[in-house]
Amino acid sequence: MKYPKWVPAGVAQKVEAIVEEWRRSEEHMRIRLAEIGISANIRRGRRPHSVQSACKRMQDRLQAHINNIRDDIACIERLTRSHDDGRDRDRQELYGRWLSGLDDRKVFMFLLAACEAAHNHTRIRLRLKEARLLRQEIIKAARELSRQIRILESLDVGMPKELVSTRALLRIAVPSHPDDVDAWETLRPQILGDEPDSIVKVCDELDSSVEVRSAWDSAPDLADLLEAAAMAAEDYIPALPLHSRQKGEKTDAIRVFAGILTRIFKFDLTDRIKHAMAVAATIAINRPDIVVTYDNVRKALNDRQPRPGKVAPEK
Repeated sequence: MKYPKWVPAGVAQKVEAIVEEWRRSEEHMRIRLAEIGISANIRRGRRPHSVQSACKRMQDRLQAHINNIRDDIACIERLTRSHDDGRDRDRQELYGRWLSGLDDRKVFMFLLAACEAAHNHTRIRLRLKEARLLRQEIIKAARELSRQIRILESLDVGMPKELVSTRALLRIAVPSHPDDVDAWETLRPQILGDEPDSIVKVCDELDSSVEVRSAWDSAPDLADLLEAAAMAAEDYIPALPLHSRQKGEKTDAIRVFAGILTRIFKFDLTDRIKHAMAVAATIAINRPDIVVTYDNVRKALNDRQPRPGKVAPEK
């Protein structure tokens, strides 16, 4: 595929090679994704729920990898091809001024670092979007399940005690994390008041097992807990972690970019590289409300580094 004249031929060859490699990886993952889907459909209803859930998680991971590859391809093409986004002059300046003097291998590594920084930025925004959608689903699902339990209870035809009693439900619940199983199994009888009356005594007069059982009798039931979960979800506002909100999306992207350049690719962050970072980050992130300037880069990196004459605190 043809590249603009301002992209060095050696860089274009390296970009073409890695894009081809990414496309082969994507195709391999798509085939595997289809195989898992076919297997799950054929065996649906004949496999344990845990196996079906594992298949779904594997499909989700593969799809996420496919999406990441597509994002990387789109990013590196934005940095090396002409686009109708009004930034071709910036692209020409990137190669003709700020990256000139670097060999093709270094320029290629610089482009990979820019895409990874943009990828990290995109991943944060996608996580926020997904969290907002899940919040609504949790509220809806919790309230609907609570309503259905109440209706079943009102029919007076009998129902599993685990759908009414939180204590009964906890007796059969198993922690999802294997490391928690032993501790829970050990403490559960005491927490639920299931220890024999002769074993658990707080004082001569007070039988803690009886007290615990009495407390559980008046505890919120499952439907109450579901309603509480829905209320908690309503109060929940998905947001960036505190450190990200304080620094800003732009600053985080710059520092990821700089970290990849210095720690992985062993770049020196000269003024020319900082100018190149500003141009490349703006193109790679590809959002009209995000424009990275040289001053943004300089300030983000200066805030991270000790001032001249100062000693960085030990970690």
